[in-house]
Amino acid sequence: MAIKLKNSLTFIPVALLFFTLGYANAHLGPLNEIAVKACATKEKSQMCQYEGGHNDLYLGTCQYMADELMCVRNQPIQFIEQPEGTEQTKHTHNDNKYGFN
Repeated sequence: MAIKLKNSLTFIPVALLFFTLGYANAHLGPLNEIAVKACATKEKSQMCQYEGGHNDLYLGTCQYMADELMCVRNQPIQFIEQPEGTEQTKHTHNDNKYGFN
């Protein structure tokens, strides 16, 4: 009984360590360049917005991420309706830019 309890108590700190490392790595990726540009002339907590590549509008406030000020969405994504007869913006992904296949 004492051995099972000791093993259980060892498992908890090890599991917490792995969860913490995974959380930190999730925030190490490249920043969205458009979101960074949206706050280029603003200060922290100012309202900001930028358009995504699929006729969507992101609304939020400027916040620091990875020592850079960027627009962080804090409202629902809004769809931008295109006037009739205009072609939807073409958008491509360059997944290989960051090593994704």
